[in-house]
Amino acid sequence: MPPSPEQSASTAAPGAPLMQRRPHRSAVRHGQASCADYGCTRTECRQAARRARRQRKQDRLRGLTARVPPYAAARRAVRLHEQGMSAQDIADRAGLSVTLVRRLLRIWGQDQVGNIARASADAILGIPVPARREPSAPGLTDSAEASRLLADLARAGWPAPALALRLGVNARTVAEVRDKRPRLRLDLALRIRRLHRQLIGLDPISQGIRPAAAARTRTAAARRAAEV
Repeated sequence: MPPSPEQSASTAAPGAPLMQRRPHRSAVRHGQASCADYGCTRTECRQAARRARRQRKQDRLRGLTARVPPYAAARRAVRLHEQGMSAQDIADRAGLSVTLVRRLLRIWGQDQVGNIARASADAILGIPVPARREPSAPGLTDSAEASRLLADLARAGWPAPALALRLGVNARTVAEVRDKRPRLRLDLALRIRRLHRQLIGLDPISQGIRPAAAARTRTAAARRAAEV
């Protein structure tokens, strides 16, 4: 049986050809941690896998299990779907495989289903429910501009959690868009553009960001730029 997209990156063979390990109908895309699990060596995939490993380590230190029951995430996925978001919309917003989202939509209300990765559940639960069935700016767009604008704000010292709070998304979404997630919702891209205009000329410390957090953000941004 082929490995699940949610398996730990530690099980991946670093030099394995991508298509030899990826399931035939996999919807995993470049920029996701699961892509590196299948042997992809692209920079954005390896960075996503490293972030996922760090998050799992932090969860273990906090006494949190790596996998959780899927019901809360399934309930949120169903609610998002009822508000007009497709499975692909939810997957792109959360940075997950559309296959996992479709599974969550199917299992809602069922008993005795398998657990899912905590990071996957948190990504689904972090998506805000749209206020209306029809989003004001439907559809997907290329993430290149949004990625550049978020990287610009990071170099200025704006941490991802602070930007996520202003954008109405979770910090993981901000980090994934910044680190070259292939596509994102058009309405989020427009919000990122407006936020960049509002914040780029401001000192983050004067806006309530702790100096240490701003310094860490600048250092991390410089490190990411050097890796490109």
